[in-house]
Amino acid sequence: MKSYEGGCHCGKVRFRIRTDFSRISECNCSICTKKGTLNHRVAPENFELVSGGEALSVYRFGTGTAKHYFCTTCGIHPFSRPRAAPEMFAVNVRCLDDFHKLIAAAKVAKFDGQNWEHAVKEFKFTQ
Repeated sequence: MKSYEGGCHCGKVRFRIRTDFSRISECNCSICTKKGTLNHRVAPENFELVSGGEALSVYRFGTGTAKHYFCTTCGIHPFSRPRAAPEMFAVNVRCLDDFHKLIAAAKVAKFDGQNWEHAVKEFKFTQ
C-alpha cells in the first residue's frame, strides 16, 4: 500500500491515507452529486487526520448515520463516515494532492445512491 495526503482548499484540514487505488466510486445521491465527490473507502487504521480537527464540522441528514465532515473555513468536504459502513472513512479523492494523477489509472464504479436501499445490497464495495 502507498501513502497519500490531502486536505481541504484552505489547508487547515490535512489527512493521510494508506491504500491501493484500483477503484473509486461515484455516487449519484443528492449530497454526493452536489459536492461532486469521488469516494474511496479506507479502514480507520489506514486513515490519519494530520491537522485541522478543530476546523471540522459534521453534517448529517436522513437516517443520521453518515457523517459528512467539512472545513468550517473553506467549506470543502474532504471525507465522510459513510452510511453503508460508518466504521470506515470515505475519502473524497478530489481532495488528495495531485488527485488527477491517481484517477487516471483507477476504475470509477457508479453507485446508485438515488436508490440507496437497493444499491447497497448489489454494490461490491472495496477498501
